[in-house]
Amino acid sequence: MPSPEEDLRSTIEAIHHDAEQVQDMEEEKANLDPSDPRVATLSEQVTRVATELKDKAMAERELVEETQASR
Repeated sequence: MPSPEEDLRSTIEAIHHDAEQVQDMEEEKANLDPSDPRVATLSEQVTRVATELKDKAMAERELVEETQASR
C-alpha cells in the first residue's frame, strides 16, 4: 500500500499533467476562429479536465495535511 507521501507525489504529478493539458487546449483554442466547431469541443474538454483538477487539488490538500500530521 502506498504511503501518504507517495500518494502526494502522484497527485502532484497528476495535477501538473492536467494543468499542462488545460494550457495546451487553451493555446489551441486561441489559434482557432471562434466560429470553428472545435472551439466548443475544446471548451468542453477544458471544463472536464478543470473539474478533475479541482478534485485532485482537494485530495492534494488532504494528503498534505495527513503527511504533516504524521511528522
